[in-house]
Amino acid sequence: MDNKQELLDLIDKAGKGSIEAAEAIAEGYFKGSFDGKPNHVKAMKWASYAAKHGSERAAQILEKLK
Repeated sequence: MDNKQELLDLIDKAGKGSIEAAEAIAEGYFKGSFDGKPNHVKAMKWASYAAKHGSERAAQILEKLK
């Protein structure tokens, strides 16, 4: 599966309430997995959402972004 389709699938799952999908989106943007370069603005958006809903992994990404 290509990165764009993976991202779309994850966004769909996150929209349906999957915190794990939101974590994966945050991590993908943080590492640059989706378009070859990190996007820390989008990583912060998704990590904030997931962390607010109890994700420890997303909270760790937020700490790295500070």
